[in-house]
Amino acid sequence: ERHSEGVIALIPAHNEEASIGETIRSLRQQTRPVDRIIVVCDNCTDGTADVAILCGAEAIATLGNTAKKAGALNQALRWILPCLGSSDLVLVMDADSQLNGDWIRVAAAAMRDRASVGASCGAFLAEDGGGLVGQLQRNEYVRYARSNRRRRQVPVLSGTGTLFRVTALREVARERGQRLPGVYGDFYNSASITEDDEMTLALKTLGWRCECPPGCETVTEVMPTWGDLFWQRIRWQKGALGDLRAYGVSRVTMAYWLRQALIYLAFGASIACWAIIISSLAGHPAINVPWTAGVLSVTLTERLWTVRRAGTRGLLLCALVIPEMGYDMFRFAYFARALADELLHRETAWNHVVRAGA
Repeated sequence: ERHSEGVIALIPAHNEEASIGETIRSLRQQTRPVDRIIVVCDNCTDGTADVAILCGAEAIATLGNTAKKAGALNQALRWILPCLGSSDLVLVMDADSQLNGDWIRVAAAAMRDRASVGASCGAFLAEDGGGLVGQLQRNEYVRYARSNRRRRQVPVLSGTGTLFRVTALREVARERGQRLPGVYGDFYNSASITEDDEMTLALKTLGWRCECPPGCETVTEVMPTWGDLFWQRIRWQKGALGDLRAYGVSRVTMAYWLRQALIYLAFGASIACWAIIISSLAGHPAINVPWTAGVLSVTLTERLWTVRRAGTRGLLLCALVIPEMGYDMFRFAYFARALADELLHRETAWNHVVRAGA
């Protein structure tokens, strides 16, 4: 089957020897094949490049990059974009993720049908394993994927896999330092610690749509420990707040500012409710059983329904109630820490997790 557009896959990788093979394999098994697979080896000290070449991909190395993933992608895009046509597409995906078999065909078709779509991403789901912390992330990702499918546009283009129009990427580079934050000629803003979130704001500011077509799903890694998860989420949230500060208040960012305000208000309201309940029980140790059972049953039914795709283990964990309540408190902790770090202008480290076993 011939296609009017070419698809080039870019995979930025820093010491991803253990996972890069599976990532490339998921591209090799697509119903709509990619034309080139390029692994961008960024300051690698392991066998990432060797594994990539053995799996049939091209491997290039960054030169003097200190801007992590954004810098690696900027170098690679400056190299390949001059050789591409205006109808071509560039897939950018993480080295620890795998696309479902029909991903590229569906995403490319969605962009072919709607010229206003500058980028299409997939709903991301979590890989197996990781014990309790892994299952809590799987439940969270299932709910997030469900909410994305119900939106007209995605709030953030997922780094696990996003397909870009070449024309959209070129426009972003032209507008850096003018309508967009960053340095003229850069595709990704290296000043952002959440480059995917910032790219979403850039495209929407320029009038492009960002969508998640039904049928595009990606499986990605879970953070193996509570500490890794905590620092990953602080970076995500602090990066989102920093990106909003860089863009200010506009027609595009208004909804994002409102969403952030609602998140923090919801956490504050939850804490206030628990404080009232505990205070009330301390003064009057009695429970209105019918009212309490009614409220809890409605809440539990909603949570079970939204997590049903997580399988039996996900449903059982949700039914226990206490683990997910604890996870909500954990989420509040990193949201609060990220807000404090942003207000105090504290730097946030990039917590890279190296997977064991090649």
